[in-house]
Amino acid sequence: MKNLREKNIQKVIWHMQRQCERLAEISDTTAIKSELFYLQSSIDCLTRILNNQEPYPGIDSREVF
Repeated sequence: MKNLREKNIQKVIWHMQRQCERLAEISDTTAIKSELFYLQSSIDCLTRILNNQEPYPGIDSREVF
């Protein structure tokens, strides 16, 4: 069974793929900015996981939502 870190990495990559697909589909500037914010948040989360930190600062959870 995969450990929690590997599962979290897979979840974050899934979120990033979904966000990139959404960016490719939309043309509304406001929606693009929102999706870029979500993508940056996912990148930050992945960076924390790769650095063996909690995925979400200030939240007592080790698992990616």
